[in-house]
Amino acid sequence: MLDWIGAILWITVFASPLITVPLAWKFCPAKKIVRVIMGLVLAAVVSFFSYHISLEIIFRHGMGPDSVY
Repeated sequence: MLDWIGAILWITVFASPLITVPLAWKFCPAKKIVRVIMGLVLAAVVSFFSYHISLEIIFRHGMGPDSVY
């Protein structure tokens, strides 16, 4: 189950700009360029956290043959 969560978070790394920029565009009452910049910054933050959490899930037991023990 935890591997599925890691896979979903890995996909959100790449999908977050497609989700956050339209949301920032819709809910931010500012100029167009400010909305786009806010959406991209928010997408970068979401991607950063999703990337690191997914790597922690993927490598939770370590790598290589010695990590099985």
